[in-house]
Amino acid sequence: MNRELILEIGTEEIPAGYLPPAIEQLKKLVVKELAGQRLSHGDVAVYATPRRLALIVQGVSERQDANVKEVLGPARGVAFGDDGKPTRAAEGFARGQGVAVGDLKIIDTPRGEYVAAVKEETSAPAMEILPQMMSRMITSLHFPKYQRWGYGNLRFPRPIRWILCLLGTEIVPFELDGIVSGRKTRGHRFLSPGPFEVPNTGEYLKIIRNANVVLDQDERRKIIEAGVIKAAAGVNGVPIDAPELLDEVTFLVEYPVVLLGSFEEKYLSLPWEVLITSMGSHQRYFAVIDGKGNLQPNFITVSNTRTDDDTVVIKGNERVLRARLEDGMFFFQEDRKVPLEQRIEELKDVVFQEKLGTSFEKMERFSEIARTLAEAVAPDRVDEVLQVAYLCKGDLVTQMVGEFADLQGVMGKEYALLEGVGEDVAQGIVDHYLPKTSGGKTPGTVGGAVVSIADRLDTVCGCFGIGITPSGTADPYGLRRHALAIIAILMDQGWRVSISDMMVRSLDLLQGKIDIPSEEVTARLHEFFKGRLQNLFTGKGHRYDLVQAVLEEQWEDPVDAAARLEALGDFAQQAGFTDLMLSFKRVMNIIPADFRGSLNRDVLSEKAEKELLEAADSVGNQVKGMLAAGDYSGVLIALAALKAPVDGFFDGVMVMDKDPEVRENRLSILAAVSTLFERIADFRKVVTE
Repeated sequence: MNRELILEIGTEEIPAGYLPPAIEQLKKLVVKELAGQRLSHGDVAVYATPRRLALIVQGVSERQDANVKEVLGPARGVAFGDDGKPTRAAEGFARGQGVAVGDLKIIDTPRGEYVAAVKEETSAPAMEILPQMMSRMITSLHFPKYQRWGYGNLRFPRPIRWILCLLGTEIVPFELDGIVSGRKTRGHRFLSPGPFEVPNTGEYLKIIRNANVVLDQDERRKIIEAGVIKAAAGVNGVPIDAPELLDEVTFLVEYPVVLLGSFEEKYLSLPWEVLITSMGSHQRYFAVIDGKGNLQPNFITVSNTRTDDDTVVIKGNERVLRARLEDGMFFFQEDRKVPLEQRIEELKDVVFQEKLGTSFEKMERFSEIARTLAEAVAPDRVDEVLQVAYLCKGDLVTQMVGEFADLQGVMGKEYALLEGVGEDVAQGIVDHYLPKTSGGKTPGTVGGAVVSIADRLDTVCGCFGIGITPSGTADPYGLRRHALAIIAILMDQGWRVSISDMMVRSLDLLQGKIDIPSEEVTARLHEFFKGRLQNLFTGKGHRYDLVQAVLEEQWEDPVDAAARLEALGDFAQQAGFTDLMLSFKRVMNIIPADFRGSLNRDVLSEKAEKELLEAADSVGNQVKGMLAAGDYSGVLIALAALKAPVDGFFDGVMVMDKDPEVRENRLSILAAVSTLFERIADFRKVVTE
């Protein structure tokens, strides 16, 4: 008979952001562990609230599934003599496998008849397997940060207070650092603290529900979403779409109660972002807008408990928000007394990094990089770009950003607009922080895009120049993210520029700050950016070997590299691609690594060598214009025409002729063919097996 398995890890309140990844981890862990232990099972569900992680597995088998292993031994002719008696080889094999010689079986294989030992592994009861398995799963969960408590060594994001673990009616017994598993759970911290005894797994969900815990996160999310919409409708409004906030709040409560509050209309004079940040990021409130999209003086909060008088809770939240907004109003008014441009001097007192200097020095450096880049990609917008670069860090020293760090860039834009700065420059100030995440929105303005690249490149080059590089999961300056952002912006804008050239400019500007030779830093940076591109392209589904082939020849211009890879990927799907690669590799393999020969057309005598050279000349002329236009599909089609003359060449002549002049001539022809292929990618990296 199969039984239901339940594990509940009861804790102090775990941060909301830790729980969604933990749900996925726990589900994968239990499926992997049960499979490894040969315990069959049905559906798996994982639930999480701030105070618990709960795992429910349907239909876990009572015992491990039977497992018969067939171990192949020596060939029949080796294991048994002509008289049919076992040889020493058979006896040794049987002894090694722990079976009698008489139990060996003869089986047919594609290679002939062999002896085999058939062994059935023992099948242990699930209750013997599960205790260690449960303990191992709990300690295998990964979180961003951990805590230790008491005098134990157990690490978890918050202290574990209880563990419930049942298989049907039985406790699955194990201990973690003095915490013994049992059949008791606890309810809502305030409404039904418990503890409550769970007689069997079938009663668990009902007991939890009666203890005022909505265990299923999907159900909590729906309750909150519906409640927020209903509350906003009560004041003829709708909530601002905030899926990330909704997800976060879902994991902040066990028993959601949605409440509507309000604030004074005078605070609506603050920029939207100040209000929404104060409500959403700091208080986890949902903002409300009217039918015209205007903010209303209302907010919606989600409480984690039920009270006899909701007005008490609402007034408390209104009081907290009022204090926040009052601070915001004061900071906003004070900040406006000093023009943004005048604040730039204050950046001289803000240290960006001890060795790399102040934020003012950094601004001066990336302004020069931005100038160089703008002259290449938008020569008519250089002045605009330089204004964005000069102003973009000014709001870092405002009181508003000092209090609400999430508003950096946003407040710079607001203050710039109020001071009469042009719309494109103002938008560029906030845009230069984009993208904020991998795959996130890129800048929508030229100024924002150029300055974002320049600012990030200065950070990456500067950190590499003083020996700060990413290692494992450690990347305190977000250098991987910055490199991916640079690549993403270049590709989104379609700008054909060399990252390597920009690095040279950046490192020149950093002289006197960095303490590692520029040549060494440059080499490390090249590999770093190639690695980011490789991850990006393979993550999009491109073949690993094709990505390597392209990046060996072109990584500095991501737009060009992407075009090459797209063409090569399509070409690799065509019939004959593998044969073409084999022919090309034959060319490459015969050319000595240090070959530096020259071609003398006057000594060509064989038809095959003349035909190959003519074909190479013809293809070379064809692809010049295609390469300039970025028509890599056309180039690859043209190169494919070289297969027949290459094969004919190898069939018709001896490349490594005894005559040095003939040998050098023939190798030179092959080198010319190789050079044509290398204009696209390093095809030696392409896997043909």
